[in-house]
Amino acid sequence: MKQFIFLLIGITTASAADRPSGRLANGDFYIKDEVYFCLRAAAARALSRADILRQKVDTSRLTALHPAIRAVVGNHLSAERWLNGEPLPAALRHTGPDVPTIARSLTALLAPGEDAAVVVEELREHLDVEWASLNLLHPVDYVPNDNQWTNQWGPARVFATNAWDVPQTSTSVRVAVVDTGVDLTHPDLASRIVYDKGFVLNANGDAKRDARGGASIDHGTHVAGIAAAIRDNNIGIAGIANAGIMAMGCAVWDSYYNQYCIGFAPDAINDAVANNAAVINCSFGMGAPLDPAVSNALNNAEYNGVLVVCAAGNDATNILYSRSAGWAAHGWPIIVSSIQQDDALSPFSNYGDSISIAAPGSGIYSTYTTNYTPPAVDGTYGYMSGTSQASPHVAGAAAMIYAMNTVHLHSLGTRDLLLRMAQDLGAPGRDPGYGFGVLQLPASFLSPLKNANAFVGYNPQPGQADGSYELPYTSIQTAVNVSPPGSTIVLNAGIGGITASYPAQTFSTPVTLAVFPDRPIQIGN
Repeated sequence: MKQFIFLLIGITTASAADRPSGRLANGDFYIKDEVYFCLRAAAARALSRADILRQKVDTSRLTALHPAIRAVVGNHLSAERWLNGEPLPAALRHTGPDVPTIARSLTALLAPGEDAAVVVEELREHLDVEWASLNLLHPVDYVPNDNQWTNQWGPARVFATNAWDVPQTSTSVRVAVVDTGVDLTHPDLASRIVYDKGFVLNANGDAKRDARGGASIDHGTHVAGIAAAIRDNNIGIAGIANAGIMAMGCAVWDSYYNQYCIGFAPDAINDAVANNAAVINCSFGMGAPLDPAVSNALNNAEYNGVLVVCAAGNDATNILYSRSAGWAAHGWPIIVSSIQQDDALSPFSNYGDSISIAAPGSGIYSTYTTNYTPPAVDGTYGYMSGTSQASPHVAGAAAMIYAMNTVHLHSLGTRDLLLRMAQDLGAPGRDPGYGFGVLQLPASFLSPLKNANAFVGYNPQPGQADGSYELPYTSIQTAVNVSPPGSTIVLNAGIGGITASYPAQTFSTPVTLAVFPDRPIQIGN
C-alpha cells in the first residue's frame, strides 16, 4: 500500500464543542479522534451473520484491532443495526449470511491524545481490515453574491415551469441533502422534511445557528430550497421537485476556512441509502485520490440504485486539477457545472471531460436559515452562486423524473433521461463545459413517461426484460400481451441510442402507443 508522510499542523478550535482537527501535508483537514474502517467480509461474518442467525457484535473484539481505539460505533443505520444484531434496512439489496460492505463500514473512536493520521496507516495493515481512512473535511462549494436578481431564473431556464403542468405520480420520492444542515423550521421547507439526522456533534439535521458561520450556515438550507422548496404556498420560492427532503447535518467548524465544512460524508451517504433516498445531493468538493470511505459509500449508493449528484467545484479550472477531482475518480456521481443567465459557463465553474450536465448556478435565489436573528414570518431568503447551486437543480430534476413513474423507472433510467433531455450547447455532443448539455425538463418527455404501463425498445442491459425503461420489452406484441386494456405502451429506442424498427402490428386489445420525441421509431415498411 502506498505510504504517506503526514505533516500535522495544529488547528485552534473556536468552540469547546468543535471536533479536534488536524491538517495533512496536502492541505486537507481531518478529524483527529476517529478513523473510518471496513472489516473484511470473513471477519465481519465471524462476528455476526446478516441473516436470521445474526447476533449482537462483541465490540471488544473490534476495539482490539488497535490499542488507540476506545470504542467502535456505527454512525449510520446499516452499521448500527448490524452491530446491534438487528435486521438490516429493507432498502438494501441484500440476502444471505454475508455482511454487505455498507453494514461493516464502521467508525473507530480514538482515545484522548491519539492522532487518526497515525492510527489510520497502522490500521490499514491489519489483516481483518479491508480499508481504513480519515474523516476528511470538505469545504462547501459556493460563491456568495450580491442581490442582483429579484426572482428566480433557474426553474424557468430548465423548463420546470412546463414540467409542473405534468403532475408527478408520486410525491414520496426522497432527496437527501448532505450538507451543513437544513433549517427544519423554515416555512418554505418544514413540511417537506421527511427525515433528518445529525452526525457526531450535530444533534439533528437542523442548520447551525451562530454568528460565526456566515454564509456556510445558510448553505444547506439554500441547497434544499433549490431542489424542493414548497410550490404554490404563496410565500418564498418554488423548488424544482415535489419531493421529501432528507436533512443530513454534517456541519463541522473549520477555523482555517473560517466556515462550516462538511464532515462525515460517508456516514451521511450510507444513512441516506438505508433510509430510502432516491437521490443524494453533494454540494461540496471531494479531493483526489478519492478517500476509501467515500468511494465505498458511492459504491453502496450505486449498488442500491441511489443517484448521487455533486457539484463540479468553483476553482475555474479542469476538475481533474481541482478540490473536486475525487468526484471524477468514481463513475457513479452526476457531476454538474454552472451556467449564467446568458447560458455561458459561470466564470467560477470547473470544467472537463468528467462533467455530466450543466445547470443554473449564478445568482440563485433560495431559502436562507433563520440564524441567530428573529425569524421572518414567511422565512428568510437570499442569493448565492456556485456549482453548489447548480447541483440541486439537477438533484431536484432527477427526483421529479423518477417520481413520474417509480414502477417502470429506476436509477439508470433516471440518469439516462437527465442526460438525454439536456439541451446540447457548446461543441456538438458531450463537451468539457456543459457535459451532455444544459438541464431541461420538457413536458414532451415527462407526459409519456408518466403514462407508461410498459416500455418497448432496444435492451442493452443484462437481465430479463420486465417492461421498465432500463429493461424494455423488445417487441410491441409482448408488451401488449402482458398489459391490461387501455394501457399506454411507450416505444423507446433505449439507452443504447439505437433506432428501433418494428414490424407492422395488428392488435385485438385497445392500447395507446406513445413515442419519446428525440429518437425515430419505425413501425412497418
